[in-house]
Amino acid sequence: MNKRIVWSAALGLALTALSAGVPARADEFPSHPIRVIVPYAPGGGSDISTRVVQNRVTELLKESLVVDNRAGGGTLIGTRIVASAPPDGYTVGVMDPAFLITPSLFADAHYDPLKDFVPICLISVTPMILAVPSAFPVKNFKEFLDYAKKNPGKLNYGSPGAGSAGHLAIEQVRNAFSLKMTHIPYKGSGPAMTAVVAGEVNALMSGSALVPMVQNGQLRGLAITGSKRLAGLPDVPTFAELGYPQINVQTFAAVVAPAGTPAAAVHQLQSAFAGALQVPEVRRMLEDRGQLPVGGSSEDLGTFFKENLVNLVKVVHDSHIKID
Repeated sequence: MNKRIVWSAALGLALTALSAGVPARADEFPSHPIRVIVPYAPGGGSDISTRVVQNRVTELLKESLVVDNRAGGGTLIGTRIVASAPPDGYTVGVMDPAFLITPSLFADAHYDPLKDFVPICLISVTPMILAVPSAFPVKNFKEFLDYAKKNPGKLNYGSPGAGSAGHLAIEQVRNAFSLKMTHIPYKGSGPAMTAVVAGEVNALMSGSALVPMVQNGQLRGLAITGSKRLAGLPDVPTFAELGYPQINVQTFAAVVAPAGTPAAAVHQLQSAFAGALQVPEVRRMLEDRGQLPVGGSSEDLGTFFKENLVNLVKVVHDSHIKID
């Protein structure tokens, strides 16, 4: 009887030890593909940033990144998917300024960008480009202002979505010069660019996705935000050099995860994204598209978010932006 008890106890201990070892191996992060939510349609700046770093991050993590474009609701659809995902590191989002400012514009946003998410890594910062269709009867920013003032209420402008950097940037322009223009939001830069190229809207402010359109002559670049001209658009002046440094909204692409994501997973993700941004070819691909690669730590991104939120709230207040 005693031998049977001893044998049973030993077997129980062995099975316990064996079962304890299995989760330890299964819980190694990452052990299966990671879903990356982009809250815009394909073709926009955030989507471009994500796909530029995708392969290198996959190599560093040794697991695939699966890009999932979830446009709509002023980025709320995609943002809520990330916020409600299990906080295990297997769902992240690539966000832009709308992520920070949407709760200030939409009463039903129901999220706090600083409390409900964990910052991972800042991929890039991108100046905003003011562009018009090539057939539009203006050649430069001064002519655009003159035309808009002579035609109050007759012009419209597109944006990648309500509360997007493109929306805020052109509202800065509209407010600074008391222009009367109608806002037409789209579900990302891709659809907005299609609309402005087709002449459905008279103007658009967006980031890197506009660069090739201006280069090939489909659109005319009038001015950009930021401190210096883009290498890919050397003939397009900055608002600052035109005498309007107050037109300064820029966009960004930043990786976040749901609050509560384990520190180990955050570290792995941050290391992979920051590591990818050190690769010369990745940096060149971003720069060729008008994006300035950044990287940095999770803490750096948290500070960046806090500083940008203050600036963007000021833009909303000063420009009297309201979402109906």
